[in-house]
Amino acid sequence: MAKTYYAEGRQVAYVLRGLFILGGLGIYFSIPGLHWGFFFGILFGSVILGEIFGGMWTRKRRKDKKVKKSSRTSGVRQVSTTKAKSRVHNTSAKAPMKKLTDAQLLKADVRTLSGTDFERLMELYYIDQGYTVQRVGGSGDHEVDLILKGKEGYKIAVQCKRWKQDVGNDIVLRLKAGKQVHGCYDAWIVTTSNFTKAAKEAADKLNIKLINGLSLDERLKRWDRIAK
Repeated sequence: MAKTYYAEGRQVAYVLRGLFILGGLGIYFSIPGLHWGFFFGILFGSVILGEIFGGMWTRKRRKDKKVKKSSRTSGVRQVSTTKAKSRVHNTSAKAPMKKLTDAQLLKADVRTLSGTDFERLMELYYIDQGYTVQRVGGSGDHEVDLILKGKEGYKIAVQCKRWKQDVGNDIVLRLKAGKQVHGCYDAWIVTTSNFTKAAKEAADKLNIKLINGLSLDERLKRWDRIAK
């Protein structure tokens, strides 16, 4: 704040002091024969009254600020509480999503699936391709959702992203670490969307296979899920 409440109080004191002095001197000179002591009394009294009213102004302004700040804080807390209650209400009002059966999963539009169902679909796909599949997923998965094991015996770390936005290079870098953590020979990222330029560059350097939405659609069409 450029101008403090104390500075405002001082200005008020100066202004009132001047007004009191002018008013007092006007009275003093308009009444002939007053003792000279009244003159000094007017000056002294004007200074005292100015200081008193200036101090009162400062205290009032500070008090008003505290009340206003407290009211604003209370309002923010009330709004936050209302939003939190609304979120809880909306969450409880939503019907829990039913887990799709394998038959429903095979017939569903891949882009309408939840992340978990998309992982399950890819698990079914890779099992049908002859891999032994281990579901990882969850906290501490190091960006690895599935671990495939082929006939040759080597393992492949797979990250499944049922996303609308492009997958960035951060996912590629984390999968590189996940591949090492899980002791995999290779790593793939499968997504319903696409990959950023940085993700493609990183994957090329780290020898990570990227499967975008178009490539995934072709694979699933060849798989002919419904017939299965």
